[in-house]
Amino acid sequence: LGDMLHINVNLKEVYLAGNSFTDKDIEHFSEVMKDFRLTHFDLSRNCIGEKGGLLFGPAVAANESLEYLNLSWNNIRRKGAIAIANGLKNNVMLKHMNLSWNGFGDEGAVAIGEALKNNTILTWLDVSHNRITAEGIKFLAKAVEANEGLKYFGVAHNPITSSGACLLLESFGKNSSAVIETVDITNVRVNEDLWAALREAKQILTNLKVIHQPFMEGRKKPNPIASLKDWLGHNKHFELVEVFKRFDEEETMEVSKEVLHEAFQQAHLPFDKNNMEMLIDQLDGEGKEGVNYTTLIDSDQVKWLDECLVRYNANIKE
Repeated sequence: LGDMLHINVNLKEVYLAGNSFTDKDIEHFSEVMKDFRLTHFDLSRNCIGEKGGLLFGPAVAANESLEYLNLSWNNIRRKGAIAIANGLKNNVMLKHMNLSWNGFGDEGAVAIGEALKNNTILTWLDVSHNRITAEGIKFLAKAVEANEGLKYFGVAHNPITSSGACLLLESFGKNSSAVIETVDITNVRVNEDLWAALREAKQILTNLKVIHQPFMEGRKKPNPIASLKDWLGHNKHFELVEVFKRFDEEETMEVSKEVLHEAFQQAHLPFDKNNMEMLIDQLDGEGKEGVNYTTLIDSDQVKWLDECLVRYNANIKE
């Protein structure tokens, strides 16, 4: 395979996932990688370890054609992880890199942070499942304060804690040149501090999507109507009444909860399933099957939302 890749100038994509390649096999790929013309290379789900990382890192740095590299589901750690990160730092072509399910740890996070500081080419990076702690996330957070390329950053299923996630989001918010669109912190449960950091980050980065766990039990959860009002404040062009009208095909001035759920999803309102259901219950306010929007027609939409919440709270007390 190594020889073939060396002489074949027409092949652009090679996917070799799940072939049980070891560090010894990586020697052959590393030797020819600086010369081959591939744009996509997938070596995920193999048995590449620390030595393989040490061999592969310099090859990543030297290669001038790869745009997509997948090394997920291997066992790259310690010095091997640092070598891969150093390779990324010196690479001028990679746009998409998947390093999830390895063992980079905090040492690797430090090296990845150094690689990201001045990298404007890489747009997609996943370091999920890499044993990165709240200490390691500090270096990644510092790096994204200056990064101007990342659009997707996956750090899910690392023990970074809520405080580490806060630090990461705050760092993105400090970067006036950031183009980030999605941050995946799937395993992190949201407490009040992280919720505040989420809201602040989205005020600055209006297209930002953050994937996270539900709000922590025992903590005060955000009120969906209050969250919607806050979102409307930053999306002043959005008219709730137009959503209702579009889905009220029979012009009854009422939209069923099921249809409204679909309508709000299509409108990309920033709610998960549970909060969307609670929002619609609050808009109904009286436990009916649908939401009547008659009074919304001639009313300020924020005032109408407040009136809905008053009815909902009164109904709960009864």
